[in-house]
Amino acid sequence: MKTYRPAPAVIAEIERLLAANQAAFHQSPLDEVIDVVSRTRHYAWIGIYLAAGESPQLLGSGGESGPTAMALPESRTRILVSMKIAGRELGMIAAESEEENVFGREDRVLLESVANLLARFLTGRGKYLVRRAREDARRRKSKLPEPASRRENKLAAAS
Repeated sequence: MKTYRPAPAVIAEIERLLAANQAAFHQSPLDEVIDVVSRTRHYAWIGIYLAAGESPQLLGSGGESGPTAMALPESRTRILVSMKIAGRELGMIAAESEEENVFGREDRVLLESVANLLARFLTGRGKYLVRRAREDARRRKSKLPEPASRRENKLAAAS
C-alpha cells in the first residue's frame, strides 16, 4: 500500500538503508531503496540503471508492475535523473507513472537526492554491485554470437 511521505523522511530512510548495507541473500540494498521510494510515491515503476558499456544495465527495478518489467506499456509519464559523481555519469534512475503530467518539482528533487545518495554508495560501499553488474554485462556480451559483418571482415582478411 502506498503511503505518501515527505521527501526528507524518504531520504532519511534511504540514508539509513545504504549506511547499514545489510544485503540479504535475495535482496540488494538497491531493491530496498526502490521499495522505499515506490511505497511512498505514486510511481508505477522505478528502475536503477548503471552506465556499463554500450547500453545501460538495469541494476534493480520495482513498483506496482513488479521487478521484471522494464517499461510499462500503460505509462503516461516518465522521468529520468542522472546519477553522477565528480562529473562522471554512473547511471540513472527512471520512474514511470500511469497518470499524465504527474511528476513535479518535489519528485525531481527527491529523485535527484536519491541519485546523489546512490552515486556515493555505488562508488564506495556498494562497489561490489557495480562490479557484479559489469561482469554480468561482459558475460552476456561474450555469449552473444559475433555480428555477421565482423565474421565477413575476418574471412576477407584471412583470404
